[in-house]
Amino acid sequence: MMRRIVVGVVSLLALPLIAQESQEAPAKPQWRFRTRAEIRANYRDSKEEKVQLRFPFPPSFLPIGQKFGFEETVNQGHHAELSVVQFKLDAEYGNYFAAHAQVHARDKYRMNPTSEDKKYDADEFYVRLGPNPGMLDRPDKTSFFIQGGKFPHMERQPIRLLESYGLASTSFNRFEDVGFIGGGSVGRNLYWRVTATTGNPLFFRDSNALAGDNGIKELLQPNPDPHLKSGFPILYNAETEGYTLRTDHVQVGEGLGYRWQRADQSAGFDLVLFHYRRSMSDREKLTGTFYSGDLQLLQGPPGFNISLPITDRKKEETGGRIYTEWRDLTFIAQFTKQHVAGLQRQGHEAEIGYRINFAHGPAVGGESILQSIQPAVRWSQLVNRFRTQSPKNFVAPSVWWPWTKIDYGVRIGFAKNVDLTVEHAKHLVGTPRKLNLDESLATLRIRI
Repeated sequence: MMRRIVVGVVSLLALPLIAQESQEAPAKPQWRFRTRAEIRANYRDSKEEKVQLRFPFPPSFLPIGQKFGFEETVNQGHHAELSVVQFKLDAEYGNYFAAHAQVHARDKYRMNPTSEDKKYDADEFYVRLGPNPGMLDRPDKTSFFIQGGKFPHMERQPIRLLESYGLASTSFNRFEDVGFIGGGSVGRNLYWRVTATTGNPLFFRDSNALAGDNGIKELLQPNPDPHLKSGFPILYNAETEGYTLRTDHVQVGEGLGYRWQRADQSAGFDLVLFHYRRSMSDREKLTGTFYSGDLQLLQGPPGFNISLPITDRKKEETGGRIYTEWRDLTFIAQFTKQHVAGLQRQGHEAEIGYRINFAHGPAVGGESILQSIQPAVRWSQLVNRFRTQSPKNFVAPSVWWPWTKIDYGVRIGFAKNVDLTVEHAKHLVGTPRKLNLDESLATLRIRI
């Protein structure tokens, strides 16, 4: 009897330990597959503006009767357009393996660098071994991963509050790169990254929704007058061509970050410092334009000998980005300093938004029609330090203008993954004559 009592007591005492061990046992990895689609339609109002250029265009390069070339609004006026048809595919096996593809059948505002860019393209396309948590997620312990393919820059803001882009994000990290990225975490909070990629080619585009048509085939015809104009282009890191690493001028990057989140997920931040460096090529062939990227772009059109004051072929970027959440308040800031062939410039950007969650109005399928309202404001700036050394008759003087852009708007969330973003962009540009480059944009987004 005593022996039975002892065995019973020991068994009762051991039950909590057995239950705890069962709870702590890692779950068996499972395959998970996801498919998502997204459609965006826009109403756009672009103000008409033009600036006369000093570049010596031959008469056959200009429309009939026109004596001077201009930088001018890409597509002025009121327009309703379908801007995005996009699909996302994901396959994951626990934290051990992930494959991801983001493909668009149409992305009007992403056309890179002109409207003659590829109509079908994979914006992201990669496979990964090991965990790489996003947003404010943290691994359970020290971890490692390796990823190859086409993927976003490590410092790109993890969530956009408006549909438009600021000056800094457009210039430096809007488009994905191709190659390899590896890294991991030290504990749960501190993380590191190293990259070896092809490197985004340097080109120029307008800072509003449409990139502008610079170097399209029509311009090779006598007296061209294309439907889409040049815009007021700024230098930017264009989309990398192809889906495999090119080894002729590999870009090496490093990043160090710290990520923290409160236990109840009501507050957190993600700070990353980064650095990239590569050697620029003499020319980069880009889809949709006969202009070349990298050094030849900075040297101006061949045969005119009107070049920006370049001194070397180094392309280097250093900066940081912080993403923070406090309940329904979101704040994002980034800074990048760039050395490009001896030209020095830097970009700053800060964005803040507050999400007001509520459920009002008639119900649709068990959900209230109106889900949330999120007002947001973004301030961004470009500082170009090569203005005084640049020739006044360069083909695109806008690349050295001092520039500030203020975007403000509101995103309204509806039931069934539908939202409407209404926003306005105001430009403050350092030119002798005040320019009105403002643009209003309304975006209806449907996610399936």
